[in-house]
Amino acid sequence: MKTRAIFLDAGHTLVHPYPSVNAVYSKETAKLGVDVPETEFARLFPSIFRSFVQEYSKEKTSSDEQDYRMWREITRRVYVELPALSVVDFDLWFETLYRRFGEKDVWRCYDDVFPVLADLRDRGLRLAIVSNWDTRLRGIAEGLGLASVVDHLVISAEVGRRKPDPLIFERALSALEVRPEEAIHVGDLLEEDVAGVKKAGV
Repeated sequence: MKTRAIFLDAGHTLVHPYPSVNAVYSKETAKLGVDVPETEFARLFPSIFRSFVQEYSKEKTSSDEQDYRMWREITRRVYVELPALSVVDFDLWFETLYRRFGEKDVWRCYDDVFPVLADLRDRGLRLAIVSNWDTRLRGIAEGLGLASVVDHLVISAEVGRRKPDPLIFERALSALEVRPEEAIHVGDLLEEDVAGVKKAGV
């Protein structure tokens, strides 16, 4: 069967925090009067994030409220693990970070993204971003120029289902008018990307 469509995850597949999650955390924390080195966030954030991804991959539903709660819990865990942060009000710290990561200048596309997407379009393939994200992704994708080079954005918080639930992939298949065997999905997380596409037959 000929491939007619490519689905792409967003975070750490097309885009990444700039210059890094740890750098943004450190910089925004410094603005609130507390200096915490990037290395301290780097020591904690990856493992905490992975544990929550595994936990939330068991949830089928998705919404802005759920994603907000997930990020609040992740940030709370980091806050508790770093005593230096105790002098900063947690709610203020979290809201500052949450707002900041909704702004496009905190994100960058990997260097090869636009050349690869252009090549895929030249080959006649249809493209969709399929991502577990809240609705802030739409503004980020538009701000980075991604929205204009793909055919569709399928965002879990808009669909109401999150990967690995096959419904989010089924929505992408419907939007691009292709059958499961005609699509390929590219992503970075075993729990969300691989398990989900297998269930959808992609």
